[in-house]
Amino acid sequence: MKACAHAVVLAVAVTCAGADPAYFCELYAPGHFGNWYEVAGEREMRAVLEESRHWGFNCYGDWFDTLDCTDPFSGDPQYALGNALWDAKKAHFRTAQSLGMRTDLVITPNHVFRDQLSPERLAKKNPRIIGQLVCPSIPGGREVILDNHRRMLAGLASAGVRLTFITAAPYDYGGCACEQCHPWIITFARLSCDIHDIARQYHPGVELRFIGWWWSAQEHAQFAERMDREAPGRAVSIALHIPYGKTSASDVPLPRQCEKHAFVHIGYADRDQPRDIYGRTGPVIAARRLEQTVSELRRQSVSGVMAYSEGIYDDVNKALLGGFWSGSHPSAGKLLEAYAGRYFSLADSEAQRWAAWVLPWGTPFNHDAASAKAQLSTFKVDTADWRWRQWALKADMFVAHSAIGAGKTWTPERLARAEAFWAAYEELNRKVYGLGPLRHILGPSFINLPWQESWREHQQMTATRPASPDA
Repeated sequence: MKACAHAVVLAVAVTCAGADPAYFCELYAPGHFGNWYEVAGEREMRAVLEESRHWGFNCYGDWFDTLDCTDPFSGDPQYALGNALWDAKKAHFRTAQSLGMRTDLVITPNHVFRDQLSPERLAKKNPRIIGQLVCPSIPGGREVILDNHRRMLAGLASAGVRLTFITAAPYDYGGCACEQCHPWIITFARLSCDIHDIARQYHPGVELRFIGWWWSAQEHAQFAERMDREAPGRAVSIALHIPYGKTSASDVPLPRQCEKHAFVHIGYADRDQPRDIYGRTGPVIAARRLEQTVSELRRQSVSGVMAYSEGIYDDVNKALLGGFWSGSHPSAGKLLEAYAGRYFSLADSEAQRWAAWVLPWGTPFNHDAASAKAQLSTFKVDTADWRWRQWALKADMFVAHSAIGAGKTWTPERLARAEAFWAAYEELNRKVYGLGPLRHILGPSFINLPWQESWREHQQMTATRPASPDA
């Protein structure tokens, strides 16, 4: 890709990201679970946000996931996890703001800090309702929720952050299934409006948006009716849920004057099964899925997208969604060529060859990883670059995975292949992404490859087997 072509692409993306107030393309990058955003330094985050802006993103969103955190606003002099995460979020919001990006604090209102979970005010749960939750209908619960958000919003303002939006989500984490909170979507809506009132005190002009993740069709209807009756015009947009494996949002009722946005999951590959997701088996690409998604969303008159990201393993998908949504590239192939030119300094023919190399990783379990690994070695690039190294390690992981095969008999050869898989996995997480302990959905126990449970059982059995008396 020639330098002049890069300049044109950059000009298009920057124009989309900064000049048109109606253009909306948000990178929702919650720092939690030990993911890259949680551990990123300020300069690392600046580099990633600068690149996201290049591809067409004009808004940055984060969520203070209180899981495992004690209250950082309690006055306890101990600098604990909650304090460190909160300070990082303030810094990252300031960084996004300095780059001209809009800022969005995502909230799940009744997900609270660990030391606020007194037994008398716990929320009632069901399969859609998870987290460290208090019930807003029980005396004391609502006060805790509102006070938490007042302190967060005041803290951001005092740190120099001026929020453009707050975006509320009722589930994952969040919710309460008790009789007093039923229907939860209405209790949640009222709670969100109350938090929005507080936000306006510290961030004048801040808008209220919503995420439709896990909502039912009935809840959408109840929400629209309630907002039109009690808070007309308050809901600026809803980012509608796109289920796994789908490329369009459901047709649901919206409040009047509420924009139709879409919540686009960029953390998995072209197919939802078998799972290649969240970087558990290396970087992901979903060129075909995302290209089709943008086409479908345009057809549905969706006016904005919110990209859900759990780390830099989805770097290619960031470029794809941003480039498609901004209209800066006509096809996945051209966009991937631009990516290869920008980051690997590959000339046109070699950029085309890399685009052809990376596209099939959208279905990695059907891909010839050994052949792909051999082809990768023919490119003349800086193989130490993290964007390149992650794909080399993914190829290593899938070469090993393919060779392990099925069955519960663990021969020395199969064990060696498993060791190669985990060595590549460890190098990717520690030396390329710089991650620490991964938690919840990001942990290795969630990879669930067909051989993994049998391998784990074998490891446990051999670890506890008594040594031979002749040893």
